[in-house]
Amino acid sequence: MALSLRVAELMPSRPCRFSLGLQDDSVFADFDVDDDGHVFLRRISFDGYGCCSAPEAIRRMPVDHSRTLLESVDRQAVADPRVEAILRVYFRENADVLWSDALSTHELL
Repeated sequence: MALSLRVAELMPSRPCRFSLGLQDDSVFADFDVDDDGHVFLRRISFDGYGCCSAPEAIRRMPVDHSRTLLESVDRQAVADPRVEAILRVYFRENADVLWSDALSTHELL
């Protein structure tokens, strides 16, 4: 199943660089960028599961994936197969520190 993706409105109560609504807004993922330009997850909330704060040591995206994702978000053009592939890889790589059952239920892996 293809991911349903959109750039979500930023919420003051959830500071981050950008937020994505996934799977028809049943999932919200808040991302930030470190000083080296690597995107990383701050928190992710799942309908039916709640909000999972990412651990401080969560893996960062490679710089090329980070650039592609940031450019797509800036253009509001996240409905792109490259963005979906980047997110799926990132969620798989971090499933051990996130809620893998929620990632699986919401078809993000």
